[in-house]
Amino acid sequence: MYHVLIPVDTDEQRVTAQIETLRSLPADPDDLTVTVLHVLEEIDTMPDEGGATFIEELNESLSEIRDVPDTVSLVEERLEADGIEVDRAELVGDAADGITQVASDVDADAILLGGRKRSPVGKALFGSVSQQVIIDADRPVIIAD
Repeated sequence: MYHVLIPVDTDEQRVTAQIETLRSLPADPDDLTVTVLHVLEEIDTMPDEGGATFIEELNESLSEIRDVPDTVSLVEERLEADGIEVDRAELVGDAADGITQVASDVDADAILLGGRKRSPVGKALFGSVSQQVIIDADRPVIIAD
């Protein structure tokens, strides 16, 4: 069984590219397991005297306040239709740290990130989250184009 972590955001084109990249891997769908991850970024502000506790409480309840983006269900539905076993993870925190932590927690064999469209010059650079995951990950990172 080959386990892939697919962190998704709200961009449907990026998610579609991730799905197509997964489908192009040299593995039988019956031998794939996917964890779809959505990371909610913490609210990070400089609160006034009484606001620190409020911000902490708000961050703790973000997953209850915010809806999971439609892209999470989109990935789940398409991959399940392909016969791929899918589960879901969600957390609140820093995206890059969360991705590498969940990859470790679920013992993913690879992380499949969605790349952003860039100019020819910009293709040498990754987004800040992608770059940090590539640097910090202790497993292969695949960038969908």
